[in-house]
Amino acid sequence: MYIIESMEKDYCLKCGNCCRNIKIDLKRKILFFDGIQHLDENFLSMLEIIKTEDDISFCKCKFLENNSCSNLNKPEICKNYPSSPFAYIPRNCGFEGDVFMSLEHVKQKIRKLKEEIIHYEALINTSGKSEQNQYQKIINSHKKFIEKYKPYGSENW
Repeated sequence: MYIIESMEKDYCLKCGNCCRNIKIDLKRKILFFDGIQHLDENFLSMLEIIKTEDDISFCKCKFLENNSCSNLNKPEICKNYPSSPFAYIPRNCGFEGDVFMSLEHVKQKIRKLKEEIIHYEALINTSGKSEQNQYQKIINSHKKFIEKYKPYGSENW
């Protein structure tokens, strides 16, 4: 997965919105915060459910005070947020542009791999058995990479 390179830059506007609207799926134990991740029980214990719609619970961090975190033992997911181009970013967040650019980079890579798949599939029809096997390995590798991003919509990029 791609990591946002500018995390060390302080784009945070200290609005607290990222800690005020955390989406989780309690049934499937999925956290939609910094991409789609397994919901850790320790992280869950930090949350207060505000409302639930269609199996998605919208939560607020119990440690949010005056738009700042009061947790002295802040988990890594909070310290590194946002570390993924698939992070939930509230509107007007200081990281919004950075996350957008990182996501576009991932989409561009997926599109390039799809173009290469089409190219190698065409070459398979005009190649010998040895070359066909090599091309098929490349195609399978590309498809496997693209599949990792399916939860984010890679089939439509």
